[in-house]
Amino acid sequence: MKKGDYSRRQFLKKNSFASLGTIIGMGLAPELLASENAVVSNKPEKQIHDQIVIEGTIDQLGGMTLQDLLKYHRNYLKDIYIPNWERGIDHKYGGFANAISPGQEPDFEKKGMYFQGRAVWMFSYLYNHITGDKKHLEAAIKGRDFLIKSAMTDDYRWASFISRDGKEKLTEPLDHYGDIYMMQGLAELYIATKDQRDLELAIKTAISVKDRLLSPTYQHIDAHTEALEPGTRRLPSWQHFLAGLTPLLKVSRDPAVERIARYCVRVICEHHWQPKEGVLLELLDDYFRPYTFDAPNWGTFYPQGVSGWHSIQACWMVMNEALRVSHYPTFRKGFDMGISTLEKTYIFKKGMPSNPEFGGLSLSHPKAELDENGNYTWGALDDVLVYSLLTIEHTHDPVVINYYNDCFKVYRAKPEKIVTNGLLHTPRQFFYSIEILERIIARGGKVSGVFAKS
Repeated sequence: MKKGDYSRRQFLKKNSFASLGTIIGMGLAPELLASENAVVSNKPEKQIHDQIVIEGTIDQLGGMTLQDLLKYHRNYLKDIYIPNWERGIDHKYGGFANAISPGQEPDFEKKGMYFQGRAVWMFSYLYNHITGDKKHLEAAIKGRDFLIKSAMTDDYRWASFISRDGKEKLTEPLDHYGDIYMMQGLAELYIATKDQRDLELAIKTAISVKDRLLSPTYQHIDAHTEALEPGTRRLPSWQHFLAGLTPLLKVSRDPAVERIARYCVRVICEHHWQPKEGVLLELLDDYFRPYTFDAPNWGTFYPQGVSGWHSIQACWMVMNEALRVSHYPTFRKGFDMGISTLEKTYIFKKGMPSNPEFGGLSLSHPKAELDENGNYTWGALDDVLVYSLLTIEHTHDPVVINYYNDCFKVYRAKPEKIVTNGLLHTPRQFFYSIEILERIIARGGKVSGVFAKS
């Protein structure tokens, strides 16, 4: 990319944030729109790329009208995702298959907590926001009861693997991710049940996760990734924790949990974020410092590696928490980190590549070149879409609109690659996109104005 293009993009970005209140009535200055990257116009009915902006309103995204885009997301859930995952419910014992693809028979043996908590969240969310179908609520409740009986420990941790019938813990808790998803599932289930026990257990699980993540000797050794050195600080620990804490805090303003959420934001923005390089490091040492470049590398995780997928998740999760507490500087921080992440790890018309030689990371170190021939993980596009749509709702930023248009085209062009067997990234993208699009449509395509006075 030419330096001139980068400077122009930065200028566009700066101006789109300079006054969120004026963008509704005035649009952007016409002289900024000559760039081939510009996709927003203040001129009535002027079509640029795949989107029409009329007097500061959005009418299209991803080559579709907003109404058609919303219909696309609803139909995928109704026609493909929900029927597939209704087969993944273990009606005999409770709980769920770890994964199930269309046409595949469900496997209920060796239930992994990493997936069980996600399923409690997914079915609870379906009931609360999408279907209102009692069988989805019943699946979540029966799953919760099964897991409390079979997987929970006395110190509010959750066994990583349990037998189908729940009579045997196949392992002790090996990491904290399953706990995080169970916490999130309990919080979402509470919205439906109003059972205070769900809320209290979610909070106690959050405290337990916090204690482990802050321990200088804590070491998650299996279940989701290879063993890391004791005390290693890993970006997805904080981002997934934050993603569960934000909805939990919408139903419980527990003061301890409030501070934990704020701490997660600080760790992401003050420690993992490296402003000179413009990247979020995947790993930090036990003192929250970057590893030196020549640190010994045992295994496949590079000590100064960058994951584009984890990074873009961290960015929109910081933005989402900032929206909850109405804090503009934090939202802006997440936005800026996201733009930089996309510039360094996203390739137009292809997606977000990773390199298996670097343990699935995008970059082996901050100054490494992106491998355009790497593996393109489809799930990463789900989170690029969430980041982009959340930004568009609140800013109409032209650069991010361009990213959304491109990413959605790539995503929609190969429906067979959509991770239908997943319980988190794919359903979350469809759930959140529906929510955001409904809000944008209700405002007539106008920017939210949430930060108009900032």
